[in-house]
Amino acid sequence: MNLNNKKINKISMRDHAYQIIKDAIITGELEPQRKLKDVELSDELGISRTPVREAMLKLEDEGFIVSKRNSYTMVAPIDVEEAKDVYHIVIALESLALSDALHASPTEIAKLEEVNDNYKQAINANDAKQCLHYDIQFHSELVSLTTNQELIKMLGTIKDKILRIESSYFHEASSKDKSLNQHYALIESIKEKDLERAKQLLADNWMNSLQHILALNEKEK
Repeated sequence: MNLNNKKINKISMRDHAYQIIKDAIITGELEPQRKLKDVELSDELGISRTPVREAMLKLEDEGFIVSKRNSYTMVAPIDVEEAKDVYHIVIALESLALSDALHASPTEIAKLEEVNDNYKQAINANDAKQCLHYDIQFHSELVSLTTNQELIKMLGTIKDKILRIESSYFHEASSKDKSLNQHYALIESIKEKDLERAKQLLADNWMNSLQHILALNEKEK
């Protein structure tokens, strides 16, 4: 018996379950405050309960699932107050990445422009889902310009929280026009190697999204 292969398979199942459940939470397929049972999830995924439970524990550590002992396990509600903290953390970490972005090659800058052009097309097509996709991709391309791998890892889980929040609140492509123009201005600042202006535009861009969410949240009260 090859125990190493058994271990790899177990880890693979756990990671697979983790990604599927996490994606469902981020997109809203598993909506906030939805009660979760490992037996039901394992049946749906076609795997045993152990990797599902392990995946759920990891998601609880990351704040996507909450539980009360002997009472419930559920998808974490979207906390707008927590969102404020998350956005400010992203601003701080992405600002660190901008120093490396100023040394971007023409090819890398062209990639940023290409993503933002796709973003513009999605706005013109009034495709909110694609708008969100290209908005997130733009920031991912920006962060990928840093040589700091730890920074990229730190932003991973935090960006997933951002994606979940924005998936829940952004349903109209028209709200993204300001974000699009800020991206173009940010690209110009990178070309000009103007770090301070780039940082300000980056902060304004994220705060624009946060203010939109706060306004929508107030309307829903």
